[in-house]
Amino acid sequence: MTRTIAFLAATAALWATGAVAQTQIAPNARAVALARRYLDDAKAETILSGEGPVVAQFMLSKIPAPAGGEAKANEVRQAMLDAADAAVNAQMPTFMEKMAVIYAEVFSEKELSDIVAFYDSASGKAFVAKTGAATAPVAELIHSLGADIQADTQTRFCAREPGSCQTAKAP
Repeated sequence: MTRTIAFLAATAALWATGAVAQTQIAPNARAVALARRYLDDAKAETILSGEGPVVAQFMLSKIPAPAGGEAKANEVRQAMLDAADAAVNAQMPTFMEKMAVIYAEVFSEKELSDIVAFYDSASGKAFVAKTGAATAPVAELIHSLGADIQADTQTRFCAREPGSCQTAKAP
């Protein structure tokens, strides 16, 4: 999940910074091929194909709970998960091709060549192989810091906007 978040965040950052929108020249075929190679080497499709549960959860939040108890709810949940997985997988070739073009527009051919060389190196292969091992500890770290971040955010916000804060009253 952490790899997915990092991968999607990097892609979103390209859009948010306007880097893609500023590009006026269509990428050349070699740059697109290098970008495809990077996405393959980075296992982007594998990372992104696991997003079915995220899509399913979002879609389930938009429909009313089914009548029929927990068994029916589980049946509906599984049907949505199956549909989301199929939809993500059906769109994956188009998504990967468009991502390759985006990366080819943003990175120079030399940069893409260097990125591919890294992923082809022993260190690059180790990076891909071992990144998954960091997922659980990073998720645990994020979870453990979540309450502290929320409390700190509230303190900072209330210091700046005291009229907008509601303080909890002791029982």
